Amino acid sequence: MTSYAFAAIAAMVLAEPIDVTLAAEQDDQAPTTKPDVAARADAEDHSPPEGRILNGHIFMPAARVRGPFTVTSFGSFMDIGYGSTTGTFQIGDRVFNQGFDYALFGATLDYELAFLRYFSARLALNPDVFSGINGSSAIVVGSKLQVAVSTGLTASIPLGDAVRVGFLLDANFGPNVGLSIGQGIRAVINSCQTSGCDVDTGQLFTILHVFTLQPAAVVSWAPLPPLGLTANFAYLYATETDSGSSFNGNAVIPAFAADFDFGRISSVPIGIQFQFRWTAPFSGTQLQHITDIGGGVFYTGRQDLAAGLQLIFRRSAVTSDVDVSWSNLLTTIGLRYYW
Repeated sequence: MTSYAFAAIAAMVLAEPIDVTLAAEQDDQAPTTKPDVAARADAEDHSPPEGRILNGHIFMPAARVRGPFTVTSFGSFMDIGYGSTTGTFQIGDRVFNQGFDYALFGATLDYELAFLRYFSARLALNPDVFSGINGSSAIVVGSKLQVAVSTGLTASIPLGDAVRVGFLLDANFGPNVGLSIGQGIRAVINSCQTSGCDVDTGQLFTILHVFTLQPAAVVSWAPLPPLGLTANFAYLYATETDSGSSFNGNAVIPAFAADFDFGRISSVPIGIQFQFRWTAPFSGTQLQHITDIGGGVFYTGRQDLAAGLQLIFRRSAVTSDVDVSWSNLLTTIGLRYYW
């Protein structure tokens, strides 16, 4: 959705050297007399991706900060949001200036496939419904439906045992259907006062085709087995097409995440997470400044499972007619299975 988020290359191949300590005449016979050596070397050449582990730390997936890891996984999530704000919206002689409450409900299904050890590709489906939840907010905020399809590619490489760097490329596209009751009524009233009640349905009902492209550089570091840190810096290009008109916007997105696994220092398989993300537009009018800050709680008892709850507080203005507010809470509940 335009006002809420737009809602991410290169690769290297690393060959591990094989230590040779046999005499020359033994080396000549190695392919036949030491088949286990050849099998081990072949296994190393075709070894699977390292997954999300660095220095003994298993990184927890952050909803707003993607890491550099090449993994095969499937995720299923439910998104619930609630917010309130204030503003002034006038329709004819009536002024709406009380609080406006709104809610979001959505879901995400995504699959990622790791291949060639240093690459992974992903595909996701993300339908969202957003609407005002009382009389005044239904008029001022309206309702929106977006069904987004996302694709992405990760290429990354480890630097030692504790650091991994990567390059990401993500694309997102889909229709954004909006119902703006207040704008529609106001357009009708203004039209009747000036030109004989010419109804402009485009003020009431809109269908936008949204496309975003987001390349990013990312690094993850595990200084200690319980602690993991991730920094992500992305460029966002977004475009909207509405009845032949096109609107573009550009932004930079710095993001950071940290997680701590108590299971590495105790018998409690619980991890906590902090994350921060800032969308900073520098051209166009379709993107707005959005700040996300929050964290999560995860079960860390299984290496192949990430299950948890993430809470994000968002500072934004949900429409141009209301105030910028921190009173936006986004909740993501779900799990991701790795293999």
